[in-house]
Amino acid sequence: MNTEASESSLASAQGVPDAAGLPDKGDRLLTSDFVSTLTANFANSFGMQMLVATLPVYVISMGGNQAAAGLVSGALAVTALMFRPFIGWLTDAWRRRPLVLIGTSCYGMASIVYLLAGSLPLLLFGRLVHGFGLCCYTTASNAYVADIAPLKRRGETIGLFASAQSLGLIFGPVAGFMLVGSIGFHRLFYFSGGLAFTAFFLSLIARERRPPSEIVRRPWSPRTGIMALDALPMAWMALCMGMGFGAVSSFIAIFARSRGIQNPGFFFTVQALALLVSRLFSGRLSDRYGRGATLVPGLILMSSALALLPLAHGVFSFAISASLLGLGFGGAQPATMALLIDTVRPEQRGLATGTYYTGFDGGVALGSILLGAVSEWWGFGLMWPISATCTLLGVLGLLFKKRRAASAHR
Repeated sequence: MNTEASESSLASAQGVPDAAGLPDKGDRLLTSDFVSTLTANFANSFGMQMLVATLPVYVISMGGNQAAAGLVSGALAVTALMFRPFIGWLTDAWRRRPLVLIGTSCYGMASIVYLLAGSLPLLLFGRLVHGFGLCCYTTASNAYVADIAPLKRRGETIGLFASAQSLGLIFGPVAGFMLVGSIGFHRLFYFSGGLAFTAFFLSLIARERRPPSEIVRRPWSPRTGIMALDALPMAWMALCMGMGFGAVSSFIAIFARSRGIQNPGFFFTVQALALLVSRLFSGRLSDRYGRGATLVPGLILMSSALALLPLAHGVFSFAISASLLGLGFGGAQPATMALLIDTVRPEQRGLATGTYYTGFDGGVALGSILLGAVSEWWGFGLMWPISATCTLLGVLGLLFKKRRAASAHR
């Protein structure tokens, strides 16, 4: 493939400044740009996961029901879904770093809105601000990491970047419930806002690594600026994973408390520990044995974790489900991202990343809002198996990708 050949020759030219005026690092992974980006990702994830775990409980404390909790949780993804196509195009047509900074700023401003919100509509507005920030940050930061990743260590780089997010997931939920229990929701919002602005200043350190020659400012149009067609199979996989992830993010705290678990934050911690372990190794495995070697088992593990939840009645059974979910998502998600970057041209990375996260955001929204309605009408006993089935359908995306690749080589 010509794109890979050109990238490989660029990666091998160690010590020669690139087009952006910065020295090429060859196969070196832990550069100052990557470390600062990694740390910022952890700070953003830590703050966000504190809120993901606790906001549904906050909605219930304000007098809302499970459907309202799902609406508040899903509003984040719905907003990101609305803006993602334009942000994906803008990431390619402009630069990565300004959008990263806009995203982290919105994270901080959303926490301020949560702090001032005394009603459900204001809380929803905060989720809209947060969703716009999520759209900017995740699209631009993942495209940036793809820019600086050594070609032969692409899966490993994406896995490590995702691991920083996993660390936030380890500490965020438990810290969130501890803060709520000791000093209340308002202090929680102060803390999450501080983490967001910390991520902003860390992101200022990372330099733009994209050569000006790669920046082609094509005018936006519905045909070329909404989605990358080559990314659709991976977007489908992301949508299916998002449905399972959205259901867990929105309802596991409420469900666990209904089963007598006093601090549901432990579920997120166990999940994140398994996620971290999985991501530390799955990227390297996908580089060596192919993306499907970690993607398919990951989807199966995620589906199994969700299917087991109706049977969970104690800490041990919840911990088993959380472990399977973390191991599965930690294997499947970096593999789909690496497969995405393998497939698309460098000048379309932003648009393709936007397409991928459009699928994920759509899945989270469906998992939060529609499955929330299912849980309200028919109970969690039906909702969890439905979410498990939806997650497993992600395998169809890989089959379609392989069939499309086979047709292209005929």
